[in-house]
Amino acid sequence: AEGEKELSSGRGKVAAAERQLDDLKGQPKVVQQEQAANMKAIADGLVSAKAELAAGEQKLAELGLPKVYVTDRNANPGYAEYKDNADRLSAIASAFPVFFFLIAALVSLTTMTRMVEEHRLQIGTLKALGYGNRDIMAKFLVYGTLASLTASVAGLALGFTMFPTIIYNAYSSLYNLPDLIKSFYPSYSIISIIVALICTTLTAWIAARVELRSNASVLMRPKAPKSGQRILLERVTFVWKRLSFVQKVTARNLFRYKQRMFMTVFGVAGCTALILTGFGLKDSIGSIAPQQFGTIMKYDALVALHEDASADVRDAYEQLITGESTITGSLSVAQETMKAHSSGVNDQDVHMFIPASVDSISDYVELRDRVSGEKCTLSDEGAIISEKLAKLYGLEPGDRLNVVDKDNETFKIKVAGITENYVMHYVYMTPAYYSSVFGQEPVFNTELLNYTTHDKAWEDKFSEKLTDNEGVAAVSFSSSVGTAFDDTMKSMDVVTLVLIVSAAALAFVVLYNLTNINVSERIRELSTIKVLGFYDKEVTMYIYRENMLLSLLGIVAGSGLGIILHSFVLNTAELDVTMFAPIIKWPSYVYAALLTLLFSGIVMAFMHIKLKRIHMIEALKSVE
Repeated sequence: AEGEKELSSGRGKVAAAERQLDDLKGQPKVVQQEQAANMKAIADGLVSAKAELAAGEQKLAELGLPKVYVTDRNANPGYAEYKDNADRLSAIASAFPVFFFLIAALVSLTTMTRMVEEHRLQIGTLKALGYGNRDIMAKFLVYGTLASLTASVAGLALGFTMFPTIIYNAYSSLYNLPDLIKSFYPSYSIISIIVALICTTLTAWIAARVELRSNASVLMRPKAPKSGQRILLERVTFVWKRLSFVQKVTARNLFRYKQRMFMTVFGVAGCTALILTGFGLKDSIGSIAPQQFGTIMKYDALVALHEDASADVRDAYEQLITGESTITGSLSVAQETMKAHSSGVNDQDVHMFIPASVDSISDYVELRDRVSGEKCTLSDEGAIISEKLAKLYGLEPGDRLNVVDKDNETFKIKVAGITENYVMHYVYMTPAYYSSVFGQEPVFNTELLNYTTHDKAWEDKFSEKLTDNEGVAAVSFSSSVGTAFDDTMKSMDVVTLVLIVSAAALAFVVLYNLTNINVSERIRELSTIKVLGFYDKEVTMYIYRENMLLSLLGIVAGSGLGIILHSFVLNTAELDVTMFAPIIKWPSYVYAALLTLLFSGIVMAFMHIKLKRIHMIEALKSVE
């Protein structure tokens, strides 16, 4: 439209000049002779104008329709990344409550079942006095309902205030977020209350219903103790004969109370798994910076250069580098940022990395397979891409990666290998392969430096020298980049700490509850062995051996479950531009085990006081 407007204006001027020339030609010859110079100027200008007009018309005819690109807010990297982070937190928030509720259901089941069993005599008496099953059951249902509602109110108050604030503040270090708006969500509250009621009230109803099937005379007598029976270990005679009396009693008691054994193992395993997942997350997040900016990115400094710098400026830069005796090597690299594109996946910024000397890249960047440790070699047949990029787009060696340049032109890159990488996305290729894909030679606009002096003061001084050179656009040191990234990732430590503390508190509750029920159920047995001459410490160890063995079994099972849970959390909590190291360091297993054993020890300390206070005559007297 603009071109047509200019051409119309030009045509009007040409037409006016032609009319003026015709008017002059129509004048008498005398006048024409006087205006000859003017007529010649008009004629020459007319020829020139017509030539320009013809060129403009040709240019307008050659002009094609423009390309139009329509994008929505999902194309904005910041918006898409924030949305993904919210989705990841949502996924974690959907998974962890399942584990907590399962363990809470276990505690509630054992507690309510034990409470009903303790009231056998009362239930039998009420039945004998003529009370109906519904009236008797109402006591336990009201108790379970009130306990659930009271705990739910306290839990919701804590859940809607403290935990959102902690996690929101942790993520505020990554984004410029407004103040947190705390809201009450009726749907989440109703779901939580229903689950709590199922764990307590429904359990009480089932336990009471089972007891109420018996008649009053049976209920008014103590429940008969479980009869002992041969266990599998007894059939292994060469092992059984070598066990002491106490060890044999412990083995028989474990299998005598199978329900309590499985509940203890399951409860301890669940808590250990949650604690191990928390420590494992800390290991995975804490390993990113040293792995990325120490093991993989070996270079000490990256210098970005102006592409249009003059030869004199370049020479001055080279003299500066060669004049530093601490610099042991340099590598020219072409770096360019493009976008990886594929339907169904968020576009990702991809950093093209083309070294001038392919043979020297191993001194500056470690290209290797994360699992096997096998080194990757650059070739002219394809590119090596970072692992998270391959994971996001589902790529394997031999596949094609679509990248879009700044002019929105799409290119296909063949994947020759996949290399270990934890921060950002990289595509490594040779200059020859770059030229074959993009049809142009790479521009080496970056230089990687290695040096021997790793001192902050020296780096600051060296940075000032570099930035004083007109050819240097920017300087970054691996040490400072790694520290900054490590500080950013520490925001996740708060979430990890919340998980560890919550799991540890739950482990203490589980162990205390199960141990307390175990002692209450076996009060007549414990009183009997006290009468037979067992000292207080021996009675405590009688129970403690079983708890310790069950705790150890739970720790072993929880370690395996924790590995699975840790893997799930990593897959859901990762950012698009980062990959958490899928590792759990051995101290984390030790910490998870020691925390569980510590709580077991604290519980037994309380139980020891309780066992010392057992009234033997009261416990052994007959109800008849």
